[in-house]
Amino acid sequence: MKEKKDFGERNFLVYSSLILVGFLFLFFLDLENLFQNPHNWSLIILFFLTNLFFDAVNIKTLEFTRGKVETSAVFIVNIFTAALLNPLEASLVAASSAITFKIIKLFFGERYPVSRYIFNFSQLAVTTYVTSFLFHRLSGTNTFQNILAILLSTVVYFLINNIFVFFGVYILTKGDIRETASKVLYGPVTSMALMIPVIAVIYILYQYIGFIAIPVSLAAVLSIQVGNYYRYKYYEAKLEHLKLLAKSLEEKDEYTRGHSERVAELAKKMAKRLGFSPKMVERIYNAAFLHDIGKIGIPDHILKKPTILSKEEMSIVKNHPIMGEDILREVDIFNNRESKWVRHHHERWDGKGYPDGLRGEEIPLPSRIISVADVYEALTSDRPYRKALSYEETKEIMMKNMKGVVLDPRLVDLLFEILEEEKEEEKP
Repeated sequence: MKEKKDFGERNFLVYSSLILVGFLFLFFLDLENLFQNPHNWSLIILFFLTNLFFDAVNIKTLEFTRGKVETSAVFIVNIFTAALLNPLEASLVAASSAITFKIIKLFFGERYPVSRYIFNFSQLAVTTYVTSFLFHRLSGTNTFQNILAILLSTVVYFLINNIFVFFGVYILTKGDIRETASKVLYGPVTSMALMIPVIAVIYILYQYIGFIAIPVSLAAVLSIQVGNYYRYKYYEAKLEHLKLLAKSLEEKDEYTRGHSERVAELAKKMAKRLGFSPKMVERIYNAAFLHDIGKIGIPDHILKKPTILSKEEMSIVKNHPIMGEDILREVDIFNNRESKWVRHHHERWDGKGYPDGLRGEEIPLPSRIISVADVYEALTSDRPYRKALSYEETKEIMMKNMKGVVLDPRLVDLLFEILEEEKEEEKP
């Protein structure tokens, strides 16, 4: 594993160096203009300091799409740096301010490999240079033309920046190309959609009030970020509270202790193998963790009963998916997805499950994933009325008696494919 990591680091260093060579080519190609043209040093310094400031206050936010997205104000500064300075000036200002910030962080103990500094500087320099070159070719004396030019330049900036980052992450991790694309592109694409209208507004304001429009507008963006940051923290606190409730429920019974967490881990592995986005994998993990939260409304004497439940007791237990849905509805973000997945995690493939008697693919796929993970974990754990079954016994029961009857046959096969691979990896 260490050799694989070292190999990835070496390749990343080569990749970063090649981007740096590309920038040096552009630099020497344009060097004559750097010395011949007069420079607006006050504007250069203003952009450098503004970029540095917004690098320092950059935070992760929860925007209206309800995902973790880093809507950094820094790239907006870079776009306007590209528009208002010449390509070489813009590229040097954007890249040097980013590296200056990294060096400042170095003094506070936050160290990075040399390849990260090379990559950060060179990819920002190339991205900003190309963006600036494009803007100056597209812009003119017409304000509307210039707005279109800056919006198109923004799209190009995003494309180049994220292509660089995508290949960098892929080289470093040597992961699945689809998973890498999902991780790298989800947030930036959403950020771009959110920030394009903001850039248009800032550019229009710039025409009337000058440079002050940029920091003032970015301060407004930052205030929205801060509000969304605390909104996200509130959501996280609610989720954590529900997880603690689920854990406390299980802690009452030694037989179910840790059940939800183990089910969630299995569900997460299956969701990742099915190619879900990282955000969707996280949502399925959370739903699996909370799948039994509705049992908090069931009396202990029923939950802990060491013998077979009566018909009346079983009808009470069968209400727990509905109660779980009701609880999760209290969290806005869970209202339309996770709450439904929890409601349907006891449906059966043959339609004889509860609470709604859904069958086959009528059952939401995340619910089917949770169901397979839940059954496997229950069979391989001790219960008051029986000892835990072995892996082979569990596999035989699930493959012969439950596959295509109780559980989604494709997901049963997938689970044991994952477990078999893990067993192989554990062998010395």
